[in-house]
Amino acid sequence: MRVVFEILDGPLAGRTVELSPGESVSVGRTAKAQLMLPHDNFLSGLHFLIEYAQSGLVLRDCNSSNGTWVNGERVTERPLADGDQVSAGQTRFRIYSESAEEADRRSSTVLFAVPKFQEQTGIHSIESLAFAPEHQRVLEYLKQLPSPLFALLNAGIEQHVPHFLMGSGEPFQFLSEGLAVEQMQPPSVYLAQFTPSSALLPRLIREGWGKPWVTFVTCSHPVPELAKHLRNLMLMSTADGRPFYFRYFDPRILQLLLPTFTPQELSQFFGPLHTFLIADPADPARLLEFGVTPQGLAGRALALR
Repeated sequence: MRVVFEILDGPLAGRTVELSPGESVSVGRTAKAQLMLPHDNFLSGLHFLIEYAQSGLVLRDCNSSNGTWVNGERVTERPLADGDQVSAGQTRFRIYSESAEEADRRSSTVLFAVPKFQEQTGIHSIESLAFAPEHQRVLEYLKQLPSPLFALLNAGIEQHVPHFLMGSGEPFQFLSEGLAVEQMQPPSVYLAQFTPSSALLPRLIREGWGKPWVTFVTCSHPVPELAKHLRNLMLMSTADGRPFYFRYFDPRILQLLLPTFTPQELSQFFGPLHTFLIADPADPARLLEFGVTPQGLAGRALALR
């Protein structure tokens, strides 16, 4: 009989880890943990450990900041039984046992070592991707831009974003870490950086172009400065001081808001950024590029067909 550890919330909801006697799994927000959930900014880097000992399952909290809970009770160490529910950060997990036959019918196992892009898809060259003509033109245009290229990716809309990033080999950051507004779930937004030979860029164009979870930006400033600016934009306040999450990373919102900004507001909004590049929400066969000048917004549309 095997024990299954299932994720109940977030982008990885429904994924499972199998544990056999003598095995263990550590859970946290960073690569310190075997099972990494970077989207949950309330998890510690290494939050808790579950060990399948001879006497059964044992959970140990790893001195986490926000604690680990089993069936609603905060614990530091506790045996686990079939059906127990574990809560850590903003994520819930469930423990249950299953037979080998049941395990064979389940296919949503989380892998600790995330494969590279080619291994994930069975594709051995980027050229073998089936690109629509407009996707190929977007790829060619983005690759020839003079400034370094980045992408803002919303895992709240596309749950596979963490898989794309962790399996790509490209550097990325979780921009929403530490953001908190009372009774409001922070958006799960990642900043991805592309190298010249990136396998991630063609994949995002093929699977995300024209969809509201991907926005491209260019910037020549240091990455920490860029990430700080983008992160600061996410948490804003109304005129009467009430905080809210500003979803500028959604192309539908971005296209509507930019023309309404004054030159001073545009300068503050763009900061170190050179351009925003999105698919036209009304026509994905057009690429919209926005920049800023002392006179105000500068924009142009590129036909992709």
